[in-house]
Amino acid sequence: MDKLEHQLRKQLLENAAIEIKKSVTWHLPVLNYSVGYKRVKRIQMDILMKMMLLTFEQTEIRRAANLSELLLVEELFIEDLLVKMQRMGLIRLEQQIYKLTSKGKEQLNTGTLEEEMEEEVTMISYSPFHDACWPDTFESLPESKGEMPLFRYATDENLLDEVRLLTVLAERNDGVEEDGFQTKVAEVTRYDVEESEPVPFLEFQMYNKEQDIFYVRVWNTWLGRWDEKLEKYIEEKERLAWREKWLVEEEVTE
Repeated sequence: MDKLEHQLRKQLLENAAIEIKKSVTWHLPVLNYSVGYKRVKRIQMDILMKMMLLTFEQTEIRRAANLSELLLVEELFIEDLLVKMQRMGLIRLEQQIYKLTSKGKEQLNTGTLEEEMEEEVTMISYSPFHDACWPDTFESLPESKGEMPLFRYATDENLLDEVRLLTVLAERNDGVEEDGFQTKVAEVTRYDVEESEPVPFLEFQMYNKEQDIFYVRVWNTWLGRWDEKLEKYIEEKERLAWREKWLVEEEVTE
């Protein structure tokens, strides 16, 4: 942490008009959620399946053999497709007659099949103060010599819900696979907070002598950049207090 602080100080003081009035280190908690979710695989419906679904919609079909004769397709092939379509929830047997389900009608109209995939699990890191999900960090966070205090304005009022998680997962996982299939996150099956991780922040309270302004810079070690949200928040809370405090200190010194 000392090395990082030294580098940041050097960067901030490149302008001779800048003074660092005070620097402090503190932490904010980031919650690591373990999230289970399911995706669906979207593929264009082939001609045979579309013909089968249209037939079920318009005609009473009781056996694979009837459909095989009607469409001039091998019966075993028809039987396999019937099993698959039932498993996907596109058709059901009603009084020994194959009927389209509402899902089957919807997918027939769009011409796109949605096949449910196996459950997947991922970790999502969330900062309650920022009310934002952060990307995975592959570098270890800097260590401090002693225990870091909690940020003086920290809040844990914000928590993730299923709707937010679904949006985040869709942004990260929706797309086209290598085999050309489109995938879409369909549902969140479960989510739990696995742990809370303290993330170090370095705060520098600054004064620009030429412009006569007080301001703050805050380094976010998780994201590896200056944190504008925290800077704006601290300035709104404390800028007037800095001016009063430091002007009084200068008068006393003089």
